[in-house]
This record gives sequence, C-alpha cells and structure tokens, in this order.
Amino acid sequence: MKATVLKGIVIVAGIFLLAGCSKGSQPSEKVAKAEPSAQTVKKQAEDDANVLLDFLYQGKKSSQLENVTNQSSEGITSFLLTKLVEKQDQMFASNQNKDDYYLVIDGSNYYASDIVKDYAKAYLKQAQRLSFKVKSVEVNGDDAKVNVSYSPIASLEEANPIGTARTKLFGGIDEDTFIRQSQNKDIKTIKSLITLKLYGIYYGDLDYDAVKVKNPVDMSFTLTKKGTHFMANEDVIYQIMKDSRIKSYQDNKAK
Repeated sequence: MKATVLKGIVIVAGIFLLAGCSKGSQPSEKVAKAEPSAQTVKKQAEDDANVLLDFLYQGKKSSQLENVTNQSSEGITSFLLTKLVEKQDQMFASNQNKDDYYLVIDGSNYYASDIVKDYAKAYLKQAQRLSFKVKSVEVNGDDAKVNVSYSPIASLEEANPIGTARTKLFGGIDEDTFIRQSQNKDIKTIKSLITLKLYGIYYGDLDYDAVKVKNPVDMSFTLTKKGTHFMANEDVIYQIMKDSRIKSYQDNKAK
C-alpha cells in the first residue's frame, strides 16, 4: 500500500515537472516595436532644421545641436572660420607666404593672416543675426528637404558703410600711403587687405549690423536621417553659411 502511494506521488511530481519544463521551453514572444508615424518623422525633421538654423542664423546653442551636426557649437564655429579663411586665402595664392603682405597703421604691422581671421569672425558674427522661418519639410526615405524663408544680408550693400567709415577709422589714409608704408607694390592685394581690415573693424569690433534684404527670400537644403535625428553634413552647414548673403536688394535670387 505504501509503495503504491509513493509511486503515485512520484508520477504526479513527474507530471508537474514535465509541465514546468514544457512551459519554460516555449519561445518568448517578441514585442513588435511600433514605427513612428509619418507625421512624427516630419516633425522631428522640422525640429532638427530649427536647431541647426537657430545656431547658424541666430547663434543660439542647444543641447540638441550635436544630434543634428555630430559636432559641438565650438566645433562648427571652428570649421566655418577655417572655411572662410581658406576662401580669402585664395587671393594670396600667387604668393607662397601671405604674411609677406601687411598693413602699417599707426606704426603697427597688421599681417594678412590676422586680418583675414578677424574678417572671418566678423562675417560669422553678422550671419548669426538673421530672421528665418521653416516653411515646409518634405520627407522622402531618409532625406528631408527643408524649405526656408529668410532675410539674408545684402552683400553688395556691406561695403558701402565701411567705405563711408574709412576716414573715421583710418584717419583718411589713402592706398598710396598704405602701399608706401607697407613697402609693397601689389596695389590689388593692399586694397583687398584694407577692405578686409575695415570689415573686421566695422562689423566686428564696432559691432554694426549689416543691412538685410528688404523682402525675405527662399532657400532649401537637405538633412539625412541617422538614428532618430535628421543630420546636416559639413557641406550643408557651409552652404547655409554662404547663403547668409545674397548679392543685392535688386537681385535677391543671385548668390
């Protein structure tokens, strides 16, 4: 009798053990992750575009900026200054050492490399004072085309104020005097340095605002989705910076 009861207990225990093993061996069900809606993706692209433009055209730093550019605000600034300096350095391509060029003002030497750097800083400073509005975003796969209305600087108008301020800033010194004091016969280069130096003083040191176009114009650029954000590469960043200026009031479409 005891043997029969014991045998029954063993059988029941075996049944529960098998049931437990059977249950534990069942594959776990994977919870399907819901894909973000098209509207959510579009909103993310618009938010990312605003983060980028807020920095490039308003100078506003954001914790989200690195998600959109993969760079810090300092990194972007350094990149843009380098590009702007490189563009101006093309003027000196015929000279193996641009530091051969300098201006003498009040007995002090101002070398081309320093003048160009100051110009680039002022250029960037003025670009970060523009108004803009993201008009629309068109998402196609991983690309988001961003359409923007904005008020860029009228670049042909930038030279007028600094020309007028030249007498005040340089005390009426003319090109011939600069050339003679700088011991340089390259008149074209000296004139370029004078313009860049004036720009750096007027729009940088003195902090005057560059004149903007009368009527807003449109531009577009493309961001590419990586992870959960839409990002701008360096080509896009630099193009937006260049687009901070157009040629004149009368020719708003020419860049």
